[in-house]
Amino acid sequence: MRVKTFRRKRQGYDPGQVHEFLLIIADALAGRMRLNPDHVHTVRFAAVPNGYDPRAVDELLHLLEFQVRNGIVPPTGLNTGEDLAARKIPKSSTGYDRVEVDAFLARAAANLDGRGAMTSTEVRNTRFSTTSGLLGRGYQVQAVDALLDDLEQELRFRGR
Repeated sequence: MRVKTFRRKRQGYDPGQVHEFLLIIADALAGRMRLNPDHVHTVRFAAVPNGYDPRAVDELLHLLEFQVRNGIVPPTGLNTGEDLAARKIPKSSTGYDRVEVDAFLARAAANLDGRGAMTSTEVRNTRFSTTSGLLGRGYQVQAVDALLDDLEQELRFRGR
């Protein structure tokens, strides 16, 4: 949800405000904070030129309100280690250290296949070193964080 985008309209919702609120909902669904479902129902965004399609945003918010209201943690599609390995992470001259990320994801993949005891809390508290761009390439921070959000949500869905 942290990387969700919508079609743009001549006049639509402010993308920055929408993304900020989606981050809050992602944290609530991941169990990192509490969110009143009525807040999802009543949120309003500024109208700006070339903003997000209000109808598409409202449809997603309706679904997310239902999930928050009912405590539903939806599955993410990360059913197996193979599913996790299929998620390609863009490389960057700076970003998270690839060796550390790859090692963690290998453990996570084994866990998804029933070999291991990784928890959603462990995923939430994972930290990686960053590369400076001089010594090697890293992974894009935002892409890794989005993948970790999905992994954390999948483990919560599984009761871990």
